[in-house]
Amino acid sequence: MHSKKRIGLWSLVMLTFVPTFGFNNITTNAVALGPAAIPSWLIVSLLYFLPLSIMIAELASANQDKEGGIYTWINSSLGPNWAFIGTWSYFVANLFYLQMVFARIPVMVSWALFGENRFTNPAILVYLSLILVVVLTYIATLGVKTFSKISDIGGKLTLATTVIFIVFAIVGVIIGKNPSATTFTAKTVIPEFNASYFSTFSWLLLAVAGAEVAGTYIKDVDNPRKTFPKGVIIATIFIALAYIIGSLAVCFVASPEVLEKAGLKDAGYIVYKILAHNWGLGSGKLAVQIYALIYTITSIAAYIVWMESPLRAMFSEVPEGTFPKFITKKREDGTMVNALWIQCAVLIVLIAVPLVGLKGINDFFVLLTNLSSLSLVIPYIVLGAAYLVFRMRGNHAPFEMIKSKSIVIIASGIVLILGIFAFFGAGWGDFVDSKSFSEAIIPILKDYGGPVLLIIVGFIITRITSAITPTKINKN
Repeated sequence: MHSKKRIGLWSLVMLTFVPTFGFNNITTNAVALGPAAIPSWLIVSLLYFLPLSIMIAELASANQDKEGGIYTWINSSLGPNWAFIGTWSYFVANLFYLQMVFARIPVMVSWALFGENRFTNPAILVYLSLILVVVLTYIATLGVKTFSKISDIGGKLTLATTVIFIVFAIVGVIIGKNPSATTFTAKTVIPEFNASYFSTFSWLLLAVAGAEVAGTYIKDVDNPRKTFPKGVIIATIFIALAYIIGSLAVCFVASPEVLEKAGLKDAGYIVYKILAHNWGLGSGKLAVQIYALIYTITSIAAYIVWMESPLRAMFSEVPEGTFPKFITKKREDGTMVNALWIQCAVLIVLIAVPLVGLKGINDFFVLLTNLSSLSLVIPYIVLGAAYLVFRMRGNHAPFEMIKSKSIVIIASGIVLILGIFAFFGAGWGDFVDSKSFSEAIIPILKDYGGPVLLIIVGFIITRITSAITPTKINKN
């Protein structure tokens, strides 16, 4: 019998880097912050991503005899109630992420077919998203193995196109072929820590989400005491550099004014089109169509897989009896058909809600990005609190990177403070920009109402289920 192959240093780095880094994150924050995104990536990587990765690694190590995951890690410190809140809020964040990506798919297709975005009415995107969520849910119920392979191959192609973009953008400036489209000064590069900055701060945290993926592999890492600390630090450096260099490349190609005009929906495609044109490839239309086609195929495959994988993770982690059996029922191949269709029904409601009071297509994508990012902050806040309590009680994991209790308090405190700032900052911009509280209440309810309501609904479901059927919740 062959022993299980262990994960080496560079495999661990890639397991952390790949699910975390995304070119769309670069253009999204470039639209919001311009050149000020460059130092922001460094701040977020060092003060948030690095300590969070370490916390997750230590909690995973302390629970390495169990199936690793958010529920297990939080339960070991804060108990089952907080573990449920952390896990359910992670699932809720995934719902809002799916809501956002379904709206992006028609835009991707438009760029692939026509070399431009022909959608100017957000209502049309909403209606198309409603159709897509039903169709892709049906496909997911048939099985996701094939799409997992497509997503894997496509992910490598998408990463390759990102590297090509960055290289040609920077080389073009270095050799003097294409001068920088952005003027870099202290005023444009240094962030202004005002309401506008913090209204999109959660977008930066969303971009470095993914630390929980690497944590689940700690028991499979070769010599984890030495390999994991190195892997986490190297991955943090790689992610920070990738976002910084990527943001620099985007700013070289397009000015802040061009990016702002393109908006969240189109910036990722506009920069490819401009770069191709700068290098003499006609108008750049064909180049952006090829990129958009690769991105569309990859993304659709990835989204089909992603529709099911969080469901499997959540329902396999939480104790039996937490949710009604109808929801957790599995087919022979493990596919949770009922859960997929219930998720579809919830997504239909979430997707339809923005139809009320839509002002424009860019406001629509800002709202979706806010919902997705501020929702994901919640489970990370709970994780940070769980780690702080775990260490303050004198617990020690087999793998431990932070030795000093004072460093534990500082690191946890920074993660919690940044998370709270990001969560409340998302709605702060709406409050400041409004002339009165009555005018601010609607956008604030749109930002926070859905995530908070769904978390409450989840908790009510578990209370009702536990009242009807005895649960097997681990009280340790």
